[in-house]
Amino acid sequence: MRQQVVAAAVLRGGRVLAARRTRPPEAAGRWELPGGKVEPGERPESALERELAEELGVEVDVVRWLAGVVPISDTHELTAALVRIGGDVEEPEPRDDTHDRLRWLGPDELNEVDWLEPDRAFLAEVAHELRSTGPSLRAVFFEEDDAVQVARRLRHDGYDAHVERERLAGEDDDEDHPWAVLADAPVVALELLVDEHDGWLDHEDGAEQTRPAAGSPLDLPTAPRRIKRP
Repeated sequence: MRQQVVAAAVLRGGRVLAARRTRPPEAAGRWELPGGKVEPGERPESALERELAEELGVEVDVVRWLAGVVPISDTHELTAALVRIGGDVEEPEPRDDTHDRLRWLGPDELNEVDWLEPDRAFLAEVAHELRSTGPSLRAVFFEEDDAVQVARRLRHDGYDAHVERERLAGEDDDEDHPWAVLADAPVVALELLVDEHDGWLDHEDGAEQTRPAAGSPLDLPTAPRRIKRP
């Protein structure tokens, strides 16, 4: 009977996390979904939570397991799950010598890295999941603390949310750029939070707006996006 190895397709903002291995020599420089071996008597979900805490310093919640079991060798087999980052960590980073680089990849970017063969078997389902989840809504705040608090509230309520620096077209001074929270929460949940933290929701008349490509600037507003309540 093969030992079970578990991998995590970490989803955030319509992208999945890829990790570049440093060892063993035959795998060094290639990419994988992070994870590790299930210890005797350990539940697969617990193994994923433990491995990602050790390797990347993040807490994760398992959403569901992907289809299929892939043999790695005569002694090991790989299963994978969709997971989301929980807790207060905004950005995972390598915590040991297993990986030396991380990348967030959209569904059309999955072929840009050299995946280890066992992980390739799960990429089609991962790409489908990324495309089917739809665009993320953006809540924008001028203070980083407000953005961080909103993201924490949303994650506590079970939504996918993360913070990134907003880019406004025509603005070169990075210090003047506000902060954006990208989330899959419903509009009503974000509207309550932007009112509480004095931000705005980046949509027009309640309609969802397609998220700009990574690194693309947001057009400068020509008028206030909402009228502040007294």
